[in-house]
Amino acid sequence: MREPTLLAILLVCALQVACGGTPETPEGQVRAKLAEMEAAAETGDVGAFKALLSERYEDAIGNDKQQMTAFVTFQVLRHQRGREVIVRLRDVQLIDETRAAVTAHIGLAGGGATSALRGSVYALDLDFEHEDDGEWRVTWAQWQRAAPGELL
Repeated sequence: MREPTLLAILLVCALQVACGGTPETPEGQVRAKLAEMEAAAETGDVGAFKALLSERYEDAIGNDKQQMTAFVTFQVLRHQRGREVIVRLRDVQLIDETRAAVTAHIGLAGGGATSALRGSVYALDLDFEHEDDGEWRVTWAQWQRAAPGELL
């Protein structure tokens, strides 16, 4: 699987992260955005996902917002069925009032009627910025393989 495609899957999976927080605080607002990402992933709503990426989005392998949206669209169409996702939010760290770093572990398992179940675990880092329009958006992402035990 190509690395940009894998990152797209991981970003969509990050959408499945939602844990508590008060929406009035910056951390709560970031967590609310993660909940929006979760809803977009569950419904395959690429438009909602795209709205959560900053126009300045870039990732560790050079994708911009347009490229990432294209990869996510492809993955949503390709994996409409037969994929399981487990997300463990590890940390939402407020860097200042306009920036936050999110760390999560994501397990992906897939297979279909004609293939055996396959799975992988990844560590995912996301940077969010509070933009001029008042919305928190993802500005950067990076991932790497992780041990299966990281999901526990």
